[in-house]
Amino acid sequence: MLGKKYIYLGTVFLFLIIVKYINPPIIQKISFINYDFYQKVFNRSEVKDVTIVDIDEKSIAKIGQFPWRRDIYSKILKNLNLHNPKAIAFDIVFSEEDKQNPKDLLSKLQVEINQLIDIDVIDTNKIFINSIKNSKVILPILGEPKDNFVKNNSKPKLRLIAKGENPKNFIYKFKNKIISLEEISSAASGIGSISLIPSIDGVIRSAPVLYNIDDKLWPSLALETVRIATGQKNLLVKSDKNGIELIKTKKNIIPSDRNAVINVKYNKFSKDNYISAFDIINNDFDPKRVENKIILIGSSAQALFDIVKISNGKTVPGVEVHAHIIDNILKNQSILKNIYTQATENIIFLILIIFLIFIPMKIKPKFSIIFFIGAIIIINLSSIIIYQFNFYIDALFSSIAGITAFMISLYFRYLEENSIAIENEKKQSILKKEREIAGEVQKKLFPSNKKIEKYIFAKNTPAKDVSGDYYDYYQVNDNEIYFILGDVTGKGIKAGILMANAAAVFRSLAKMNSSVAKTALYMNNQVKDSSYQAMFITVILGRINIKKKEMEFINMGHEPMMVLDQKFNFEYVKSTLPPMGLMPVKDESFFKTTIMDISDKTILIYTDGVTEGYVDEGKELEVVGLENEIKKLNTTSPEIIINHATKILTDKGFTLRDDITALGINVNDLN
Repeated sequence: MLGKKYIYLGTVFLFLIIVKYINPPIIQKISFINYDFYQKVFNRSEVKDVTIVDIDEKSIAKIGQFPWRRDIYSKILKNLNLHNPKAIAFDIVFSEEDKQNPKDLLSKLQVEINQLIDIDVIDTNKIFINSIKNSKVILPILGEPKDNFVKNNSKPKLRLIAKGENPKNFIYKFKNKIISLEEISSAASGIGSISLIPSIDGVIRSAPVLYNIDDKLWPSLALETVRIATGQKNLLVKSDKNGIELIKTKKNIIPSDRNAVINVKYNKFSKDNYISAFDIINNDFDPKRVENKIILIGSSAQALFDIVKISNGKTVPGVEVHAHIIDNILKNQSILKNIYTQATENIIFLILIIFLIFIPMKIKPKFSIIFFIGAIIIINLSSIIIYQFNFYIDALFSSIAGITAFMISLYFRYLEENSIAIENEKKQSILKKEREIAGEVQKKLFPSNKKIEKYIFAKNTPAKDVSGDYYDYYQVNDNEIYFILGDVTGKGIKAGILMANAAAVFRSLAKMNSSVAKTALYMNNQVKDSSYQAMFITVILGRINIKKKEMEFINMGHEPMMVLDQKFNFEYVKSTLPPMGLMPVKDESFFKTTIMDISDKTILIYTDGVTEGYVDEGKELEVVGLENEIKKLNTTSPEIIINHATKILTDKGFTLRDDITALGINVNDLN
């Protein structure tokens, strides 16, 4: 009996050692919990030498849709350089031509009309390049694992002095790169990688400072920024057969591990470390926040999707991670996890397990519990004390392994429950990513044409990742524009797919200059054939004649169409036909259209998400409320009305009951 117990306890001991050696994902996550707790509680230092110029929500709202025209960045650089920053690093890749460059737009127009236009316009790309040349600018590069067919011969700016083994053998490797255009890259003082390598749970705890990209050795953006800011030309890298031994400039030793990875110490980062890009453009900021500082230009705007989770529990813009790495390099103060800390951790682990397996067999149970509690407290206090010197030893897994030796059955239950939690987390992550991708794809279906928006303005605010509402417009000639607005029954992915199907049919028929009735016929039957569980679409579609100021339209089960004149008299045109896709139709004569004189009138078409949306606690906007808001605005401009309605429905942060979609038509001169 005694022999079997030792065999059993020896098996447990061996099992724990094997688990520790293999270090599976569940054990990594346990270590992460301990590591993240230390990061959150015990870091007291502050980041003081780095300022982020933030492309925030305010900047995008004031300046316009991102990406901005390149001369805006030039103005940012100009205003920053007035106050002597040490270096300016972009967390933005300029890998494409400036699509808003007046010079390029003029050239395209000349080609289209085959006529030389003698107008002197600015070249924003040239302005931007000159601004970079006159600044200490560091541009980003991204590692790309797939084939990249865009040829770009940009090379690293730093001079690398390598001693010993080839450092490229030990660092993160990417097959190709995403980088700014060659003419822009060549103007920069430095180029550094912004590729971040998250842990298995998506949290950024560490980051490489050297990368093998396109078979060239590149520094991280943070390392390159420090190099430029401190006026260094060279980077020394020493390597042996076990990996990277030393990375340094004349002024800084980079505290990395054998794979050139730095364990980021996330210090306090104040809101004062951020300056809105809009304030920089307007020169409305305290110069002391720029003087002798390292400047990073990045974005916190939610719409740009550069938000990451870091190990102190916060969710921050990706650019802030680079700021922390810069701070770590400047202070030579990262969290050290090396062969020495690993050896210490393993010794503590073995001693703890041996003691907690065999000591309780020799002493009374009450003393065993005291010994167990005391051992766990000592191990964790030691780990905390060591952490104050920036060394990390994982005490949590050693503690859990000790508890396992004490209560084996509870330990296995713990593993099972955590395994289920991890699997569910992965599934939810996949579903969320798919919804996000579907939402982004859907946004590209909505039209954007400033010329047409002079007569037709529309806007969609989805209640979820994917909208079930839909609008489109298409100009077939100088005088005629097709338009449509629809609301699919239900929400989410299924509604979005049905909407995309209908959108493709409408756009194809509009390009063929099909009649309104024929368009309705083909769309109706296509929706009927492809709908899921009897889904349908309420829709208003038609076309306007700008010259005649007429509108031919058809309302298929949709909300009444609002018609208002310049004296703010309101009329409503109700539906005359069943919703699209409710039943198959053989003949286009079924779809009788209406022709309306729209001179001196504004047409508003909207989904029920507008009138049924909340403007206050438990209070819907309703049709009467919309009329009152229009009268308060004292305008018949569709753009102003729709933007205002969207604002009052979203400003107070109420959960949207449905997608908010509206389309307005006005062919009159609003000036």
